[in-house]
Amino acid sequence: METGTVLFEITKPPTPGHKKQCDPNAGRFVRYQFTPAFLQLRQVGATVEFTVGDTPINNFRMIERHYFRDQLLKSFDFEFGFCMPSSKNTCEHIYEFPALSEDISDRAGPQGEGVVL
Repeated sequence: METGTVLFEITKPPTPGHKKQCDPNAGRFVRYQFTPAFLQLRQVGATVEFTVGDTPINNFRMIERHYFRDQLLKSFDFEFGFCMPSSKNTCEHIYEFPALSEDISDRAGPQGEGVVL
């Protein structure tokens, strides 16, 4: 947060010809992989932008889970409530990361496998 360094940026590619996607779960899951240096960060900010189609969404919820290998490090549960149809929405999250156990730090090591979010 303090340096303003962008760790990743993902955009959803446009749908060719404005065709609706057949898979209702398309775009629901995103996987990121970071270097072990990510584990040393204490605070990270993220901006999420999403659009809503022609139908309003009631009780929209986003769950984000951070893993190291198969171990859950932290889970976030965001409730947006009602989202208007045909709207573009932006929210910013600032994450405070807990200190990691010595076991996780040792397993990551300087050349570890990285972190998957």
